Amino acid sequence: RTDCLIEWCRTHEGERKKLFSDSTQDAREEGRSKQQLRHGKNQIYIEMAKAIFLHDETDEFRALAATNPGVFASSIHSRLDVLKTKYRKQNTLLGQTGAGRTYEDLLSNEKTKNILAAITKDFPWWADLHGWWRTNPPTTILSVLPMLGRIFQRVLSSFSNCS
Repeated sequence: RTDCLIEWCRTHEGERKKLFSDSTQDAREEGRSKQQLRHGKNQIYIEMAKAIFLHDETDEFRALAATNPGVFASSIHSRLDVLKTKYRKQNTLLGQTGAGRTYEDLLSNEKTKNILAAITKDFPWWADLHGWWRTNPPTTILSVLPMLGRIFQRVLSSFSNCS
């Protein structure tokens, strides 16, 4: 089902950008205006539910998706939250080296190529998510905070070594 969710996001670019807070930086770089959510995210979750569960292998889920797809909205929201958490966790493996860089840049770098192989083996949706979330501060900031904390600790300890 996660594969279906990711595929839906790939094929519904406008809704995906609205759902994941389209970055002003991305819009500027692509020469377009920023996509903003005019209606609640719940409506997008319902559209996702239809696409994912109308073709599900479970008869009950197919029936619910046809008659009341809104019952899946909170599940989809939760799954996206889980994906964000896993994405952030994987980003800590890249550290500052991967901050804001494209998947292609990271893949062409000898230092990060092996890390990416491990990340995508463990979390196959990382490349797609990174393409969508790498410049989105609400998604990326938490993966950078532990690294900033370590840097801050080193700076503090360097001051304590001074007489």
